[in-house]
Amino acid sequence: MSLQAILNLGRGVTTAELAQSKYHPAVVTLQSILCDLGILDPIIGGSEARDFGPIAKADGSIGQNTRNAIFEFCRLAGLSYDQEGALSLAAIHTLAAADPNTFLHVEFEYASDDDLSTRFAKRILRYMRKKGYWIARSPNACNIVYVEGANANGTLNPDTINLWNDRRMVIRIAPGGRPEVLINHEATTEPGIPSPHNINPSGTARIGFGQYKSWRQGLHKERQLALVQSGPVKVYRDKNRDNMRTGDKVYVGVFGINQHSTNNLPMYVGDYSIGCLVGRYYLEHLPFLMTVKNDFRFLLNTNYDFVTTVISGADLQKEEPI
Repeated sequence: MSLQAILNLGRGVTTAELAQSKYHPAVVTLQSILCDLGILDPIIGGSEARDFGPIAKADGSIGQNTRNAIFEFCRLAGLSYDQEGALSLAAIHTLAAADPNTFLHVEFEYASDDDLSTRFAKRILRYMRKKGYWIARSPNACNIVYVEGANANGTLNPDTINLWNDRRMVIRIAPGGRPEVLINHEATTEPGIPSPHNINPSGTARIGFGQYKSWRQGLHKERQLALVQSGPVKVYRDKNRDNMRTGDKVYVGVFGINQHSTNNLPMYVGDYSIGCLVGRYYLEHLPFLMTVKNDFRFLLNTNYDFVTTVISGADLQKEEPI
């Protein structure tokens, strides 16, 4: 049964009804709309040959994340919705008519009163749009983005090995559509120069650029609060130790590529990253975790897998120059 057929019935439906196989076409349409609106995460995948990113908008299954997205849509639209109850006819009508460009508008272009932080965020979001990456648009959600080889203002740096020269960022779309940078911290997306006993015989891992849905709350090495890898990522193994991805063998899997921090004030990356996404200062790491855990997707599902985008600062400058 299609979404239009449900509308023609002239009544609402429950999520239990939507879980029935006959409603599969309607659920696919519903999920696709929620995904386009920037409320429901897309299905993300990739391979050794293809960079990770969105591969579908819907799977036709009413799971917890879809129910939570319906709840968030109704909250933003000012409609009542009980997560275990009925989706009203008014809610279905509103959802079917929702336009991503107006319902949750994103201000991609520069405005005269933008500060440097906002301009950096807009460059990143325009780049993500060009690459086909998904953008969380709800003001109650956030976008985790790592920018390799960039300074705090978005300018490029030499991206020298073993230095903290990447950015860990959290960007929110505020009510009205203006991007807002919540977090902009020193970090590394690349491994440091590890101790000899920490060198993998196949080469140290370096995460591939792309968009992933592969982390959930947990403990790094069973002691530090972190976002721990829960799904596959693409890595390049630097067997020849030239500190570059070019020519390296590619692997896809779960390798313990966590989003964690350090335990002091380190000058160099060293062993703090042997492939992980690492914030330089632990006192900045805690606000990062508190910020992303305030996302409605996590608040409604503590087993939520966070979406994270890793981009090249050099490619950002090429596609969206300052």
